[in-house]
Amino acid sequence: MRTTRLRRTALTLVIILLIIACFLAPYAWVVASSLKNQFTVFGDVTPLSWRAFAPVGATIENYVSLFQRTNILGALMNTAIVAIGQVVFTLLLCSMAAYALTRIKFPGANIVFMLILLTFLLPIEAMMVPLYQVVSGLGLSNTLVGIMIPWIASPFGLFLLKQAFEELPAELEDAARIDGAGHVRIFFSIVLPNVKVPMVTLGLITFLFCWNSFLWPLVIVQDPARQIIQVAIAQQGSPTQLPNWGETFAGATVATVPLILLFLMLQKYFTQGMATSGIKG
Repeated sequence: MRTTRLRRTALTLVIILLIIACFLAPYAWVVASSLKNQFTVFGDVTPLSWRAFAPVGATIENYVSLFQRTNILGALMNTAIVAIGQVVFTLLLCSMAAYALTRIKFPGANIVFMLILLTFLLPIEAMMVPLYQVVSGLGLSNTLVGIMIPWIASPFGLFLLKQAFEELPAELEDAARIDGAGHVRIFFSIVLPNVKVPMVTLGLITFLFCWNSFLWPLVIVQDPARQIIQVAIAQQGSPTQLPNWGETFAGATVATVPLILLFLMLQKYFTQGMATSGIKG
C-alpha cells in the first residue's frame, strides 16, 4: 500500500510539473529571447532546443535599444492612466447599477438586467464601427479618454457585483433606514465596505483587460505620443524593415512586469472573489 501511495504521489507531482511547464514555457521563451540578438533567437528555435528557453549568451542590448529608440516609458504611462481610469469608473458605474438592480424595486428590473447581459454576446468587431462613430462624434478620438470610455459599462462587472450584493443580508440596510439613512449613505457606508473582495476582483480583471487591449486603441488613437503599450510594441519597427524580434520580446517583457507585480499583490482578493462570488441561477 505504501509503495502504491508513493507511486500515485510521484505521478501526481509529475503531472503538476508538466502542467506548470506548459504554462511557463511561453513566458520563459519570451524572456530568454529578449536577452538574445536576432540571429540567436532564430537559431535556437530552428530546430527547437532547450536553448530557446534559456538566456544563452545573454545581453541587455535589446532593452537599451528599446528605451533609447522608442517611447516605451510614455506608452507605459499612457496605459497606466487609461487602466486606472477605467478601473475607477467601471467600479463606480457597475456598483451603482448593481445596487439599483438588487435594492431598488421597479417593474422590469430583471428584463433590464437580461438585456444588459445580452450585450456580452456581441463581438468587439461588430461594435467597432458604431463605437468609433460615437466616440469621434463626442470629440474624443485620439485621446486617452476615448480609449477607456466605451468599456466602463461592463456587463461582466455588473453580473459579478450583482451576485455579491444579493448575498448581503437586508437587515443591515433596514437598520440604517430606521436611523434615517437614504440610498446614498447606505450604498457608500454599508454596502460597499462589505463587498471589498468582489470589488477588488473586478478591478483587477478590468485592469488586465485594459492593459492588454490592442484593437480598439489601435483604431481610436493615431498619435504615437498617446498610444498605449501593446500598440507601441507592435508599431516600434519600420514598415520597410524586418522587425527586431529581440527588441519586441523585450517590450513584451517590460509590459508584463507590472501585471505580474499587481497580481502578486492582489492574488488573495482575486482568488477569494472568484471562489465566493459564485454563479447563481
